[in-house]
Amino acid sequence: MKTTLVTLLAAVLCVEQAYPLICYVCQEEELNKNCLTISTCAKEDKYCMTVRTNVGTKPNKPKYVISKMCSPTCPVTSQQQNQTYQRISCCEKPLCNVNGASSQQRSYAVMSLSVLASITYIFACGL
Repeated sequence: MKTTLVTLLAAVLCVEQAYPLICYVCQEEELNKNCLTISTCAKEDKYCMTVRTNVGTKPNKPKYVISKMCSPTCPVTSQQQNQTYQRISCCEKPLCNVNGASSQQRSYAVMSLSVLASITYIFACGL
């Protein structure tokens, strides 16, 4: 019975997402409340991505615009080009970029802890 449960748990964790990802999308909005349009991503898209770009010219009064989109990859978390600074974040759950996506590393940590807790519970209960 233990072997069956462990095998089933491993199979569930290895199955790819069977439905397309959905994310919030927008282009260069000044307010997050204007970035709540929902879009179904392409089959190859694995991430919901949020890009926060500093477009302000005064150091004491930064101005930001927000863009949200589906993406097949997660680029580096931040980059600077000339006077523009971008903070990029990605996540892998449906509509996870509502307030700016969390880092994908946090998703893996939570998933790993969940799997560890499940396996510990299975063996502790003697199933």
